[in-house]
Amino acid sequence: MKGRHLRRRFSLQPSFMKDDSTEERPKREKPLKNDENSINSNVRHKIVMMGAAKVGKSSLITQFLYSSFSPKYKRTVEEMHHGHFSVGGVNLTLDILDTSGSYEFPAMRALSISSADAFILVYDVTDSITFEEVKAIREQIHEIKSTTAVPIVVVGNKTDLSDEDEDLRQHVTQPNRW
Repeated sequence: MKGRHLRRRFSLQPSFMKDDSTEERPKREKPLKNDENSINSNVRHKIVMMGAAKVGKSSLITQFLYSSFSPKYKRTVEEMHHGHFSVGGVNLTLDILDTSGSYEFPAMRALSISSADAFILVYDVTDSITFEEVKAIREQIHEIKSTTAVPIVVVGNKTDLSDEDEDLRQHVTQPNRW
């Protein structure tokens, strides 16, 4: 698996996507035969990371792809990152779009949503307002995609900063009620 400086396994196989599904699936390139008669395929997925400002979207991407962390805050407008992995003989490329938390450009946000294959929605467990933002983003994704069968992962970040365990448990269990 090739991922800038980090070797990890990653799966984008949502449980609700079955073979009899009528939902449109991400496009995959045709398998290529190599010299040893084994099948080698290339798959590319676009993942959009969304959430309120300062919840740690860029930090999560940096840790996942580059194995580094910077405690300094740097405002993001929009940045594309690429991770290359080999999973079960499949060459997987993840195009991860790091979006702005301020959403100054609604047209850019809508375009990001419409072109994505999957989403990672991030909130700060120490700030309940950021979780409300995640709920609003989730609704916008369903509206723009015209379906609720969209791969979405909700991530509660900054758990190391939470002093109130009860508040953290409430945030962690909330997405299960969607």
